[in-house]
Amino acid sequence: MQFLDKLLAPFQMALRQSVETFIRLETADDEITLATQDGSLVTYFRIDGSRQIIGEEEYRFLVDAATVKIGSKFDRQGHALQVVFLRDPERSGPQIEKLIHPARVTAQNIGLDMDDLLDERVRNLSNILTKEECYFVAWTRPSAMTKSETERTVVEKQAQMKKWVNAGYAQNPFAGLEPLRTRHKSYVSSLKSALDELGVRAEVLEVHDALRAVRSGMFPSKANDSWKACLPGDPMPPRAPPSAIDLSDIMWPPLRAQIAAADARTIDGSIVQIGDMLWAGADMTLGPMECLPFPMLLNRLYDARTPYRISFMIEGGGASASQFRTFLATIMSVTNGLNKQIKYSLEGLQVMARSEPVVKLRVSFCTWARKDQYDVVRDRLSTLIQSVESWGYAQVSEVSGDPLDCVMASAMGIHCAGTAPAAIAPMREVMKLLPWQRPSSPFNQGSILLRSPDGKAWPYQTGTNLTTTWFDLIFAQPGAGKSVLMNALNLGTVLSPGLANYRLLPSLILVHHHRV
Repeated sequence: MQFLDKLLAPFQMALRQSVETFIRLETADDEITLATQDGSLVTYFRIDGSRQIIGEEEYRFLVDAATVKIGSKFDRQGHALQVVFLRDPERSGPQIEKLIHPARVTAQNIGLDMDDLLDERVRNLSNILTKEECYFVAWTRPSAMTKSETERTVVEKQAQMKKWVNAGYAQNPFAGLEPLRTRHKSYVSSLKSALDELGVRAEVLEVHDALRAVRSGMFPSKANDSWKACLPGDPMPPRAPPSAIDLSDIMWPPLRAQIAAADARTIDGSIVQIGDMLWAGADMTLGPMECLPFPMLLNRLYDARTPYRISFMIEGGGASASQFRTFLATIMSVTNGLNKQIKYSLEGLQVMARSEPVVKLRVSFCTWARKDQYDVVRDRLSTLIQSVESWGYAQVSEVSGDPLDCVMASAMGIHCAGTAPAAIAPMREVMKLLPWQRPSSPFNQGSILLRSPDGKAWPYQTGTNLTTTWFDLIFAQPGAGKSVLMNALNLGTVLSPGLANYRLLPSLILVHHHRV
């Protein structure tokens, strides 16, 4: 590492002039946990969706159960949960190609020349389907420790760092705080159990997969399934150290440098260029007057085919954070009636916190386009703001002071902060806003590619260990596409992944019934 880079690095971190300065991830703490620069522990969940069809009754059950099961960890400060939802129509092509690839291999194995048919399917579905991702990021922060634990940890860290090598620009494998590990494991375990009981298909990501998802979300044009971060335990890349004192160049490279695949440049007050993409962000400045289900927002954005990312940052201890405001409102309540209403509202939250969690909520959004599409990203930001404002009558602003900070506020799992003002809200109302209603397929891949009405891919496969025996009952009015669906199901069965010989094809019994 060059001397000038070392000299300027602290100033860049303080002034937040580059993408790297927003990434607080430090190193891996275990197989599923990352540690940040301040010792916080982070675990990532990939959320595929619900295993059941969500109606009004199921939706109310999900909200009530999630408030109790997940909200139990948010009655005090120390835990945070970031929910990130992303949709990108322009990345649907590679996703569809990946889902159809096993069918291509099967067709080649059994001697069927079907490349033209599969290529046509990719082209047509790319205009209909949308790449969709949802993640839960669980944070355990140093504020969860007691005062005595904090004092003891500071002393232990100082003694620990004296024994470590001089490598200021490398990963610190001792970044995680020991008192937080038990709390974080309990938090992750309870969150995983809660999602299972709620019927939500979730997967805890291994640290390499989590970092790949973080990088792909920040730089969609540079997404690469083969990319892998270098972490403690991995082979260190051979590099010649330019200094015998600073050993940074022979240790694991900093995560912020590995993740940041491009630098940023501010275009105007709300648009920033990151690599070869233009990004525009916005923050929810006033929460919705009515907490409406997430599909209402999704339906408004689906027809416009606008790529967007939305982040809900939920932090515990919302009631304690409003105590000082309550004190000021009480003093100023004699001046006018508005302060008295604020006082009553804050006191109501304090009373509500005794029976259910009251949390802090920050909501941020962003959209993007290619660097030569300035007008397009402007139009997409306008569409996104209008859609969010009509979602329960919320207020959204694109004015944040720093457009790069506003865009990074919605990035997944790089820091526990944001530019949006923190709202104090009951946990139950926050749970109503989250994307619980997304459909989930039990199959990770399948030669039969179905879709939801709003464009999410839903792979399906017959004859697997999940469906050793199955019956397809298809009924509809004439001309609705029953024969087309049957042909698609039959072709999907013929192209089942893993077949190497046409003699291994399962037998099909087709029964046609025509009502006279």
